[in-house]
Amino acid sequence: MKKEGTAVKARWKLLTTAAVLALSTALAGCGGSNGQDAAPSASGNGQQQTKAQDTNDKNFTIRVGAWFLDDRPHMQVFKKAVEEKYKTLYPNAQIQWDVVLGSTYFDKLRAQFASDSAPDVVFYQGQEFAKSGNLEDLSDEPWVSRLTDGAKMDVQSHYNGNTYALPMGMAIGGGVWYNKKIFADLDLQPPKTIDDWMQVNEKVKAAGKVPVTLGFKDSWTASMFLSQWFVSMGFSTDPQYGMKVYNGEIKLADDPAIRNVMETFEKMKKQEHFNKNALSIDWPQSGQMFASGDAAMIMQGAWMPGTNADNIQKGGFEPFDIGFFPLMDDKGNVSIQLSSNEAVGVNAKSKLKKEAKDLVNLITNQEIIAPFNKGEGSLAVLSDVTVQYDYPVLDELVDLVNKSNVIPYRLQNFIPASAHTSLVEAVTKVVSGVKFDPKDLEAAQDNFEKDKATVILP
Repeated sequence: MKKEGTAVKARWKLLTTAAVLALSTALAGCGGSNGQDAAPSASGNGQQQTKAQDTNDKNFTIRVGAWFLDDRPHMQVFKKAVEEKYKTLYPNAQIQWDVVLGSTYFDKLRAQFASDSAPDVVFYQGQEFAKSGNLEDLSDEPWVSRLTDGAKMDVQSHYNGNTYALPMGMAIGGGVWYNKKIFADLDLQPPKTIDDWMQVNEKVKAAGKVPVTLGFKDSWTASMFLSQWFVSMGFSTDPQYGMKVYNGEIKLADDPAIRNVMETFEKMKKQEHFNKNALSIDWPQSGQMFASGDAAMIMQGAWMPGTNADNIQKGGFEPFDIGFFPLMDDKGNVSIQLSSNEAVGVNAKSKLKKEAKDLVNLITNQEIIAPFNKGEGSLAVLSDVTVQYDYPVLDELVDLVNKSNVIPYRLQNFIPASAHTSLVEAVTKVVSGVKFDPKDLEAAQDNFEKDKATVILP
């Protein structure tokens, strides 16, 4: 990172190019009549792990840890596909899914690694697990050569030049999804600046709808909203923003970009642009509010199109098309953060290391990872995997990626977790109705200075 000015710009350019090419290719076949995933190629993606000679009759249970495998259809399809494919390798094996939904999973995973009781296969986020030696080096696995250029630079699946995990898909960090019918009925256009957004919110509110629904009972939703706004507020105009924070040139306690984000949240709260129960409902409930048409917008990740369609079907709501716009700064500057949301690796101390590697390897099959990418709205990370998406909004996303500055980082990559937590607590306080006090940022600065040594620079 010493020569960040040149090196990072080069990496961003390469990542942007790879992302656009991958997404454009993935969506090229969207015009098909049924929108289903393409059949596996004749070459058989990932077939190294499914050959008959690899079959093993040993009886064992392999544990897989995750935080996101909920009851959404594409998640259930993914689990079933993994189980069925694994049976072709190990007919007598059982997969034990150790799923803890939400952020508490990571606290549990850290404790499990510390006590040598972690699952054999682990889904995770961040770089800490690779740096700490918890994960097996997978650099020699057969799927590594199939990674796209963008995936090869994914910061959480790679560390110190080695590959420690399979990134499950390259995804935007988040943005605002809106109900196109509500916007059309009110003659509204997607906002380009913060002032535009305030005006849109006022018109939505006047029509008796909630402008933006929040499910901040799940703290990760507050973290996502906050961190993605930092991407546009900070990195859009200063590519060195993250390193300047890390080096102490920018202080969290008095950074204009951070204050601007907090003050904008305060303004939106004061003008009733959020749902009144923002802190008492979780993410699924906020999704229901959006699907029902009670709210015009929701800040979420690229899985929103599929999730919304499922919510509409289950709730019996009137269908509608959705659109997307990114978070912006006062002048309309935008940066799109692109990285893997989930990465899957192998416990370095697993007693089923080969079996665990085989499980990760089989996930790279077209028929397993492509439907997962489609459901999540993420880009394929393997050069020989094709994804066909069902939702027109993803065409808009392609156009946006083509036109935007794409970066692989977030502010969290340059500050300790404790400092980011303090920032999340500060914005949660604002959303509760408490006036923003710049002194609330001092806790973030204090934690930054105290725990800076824990930061793993990308």
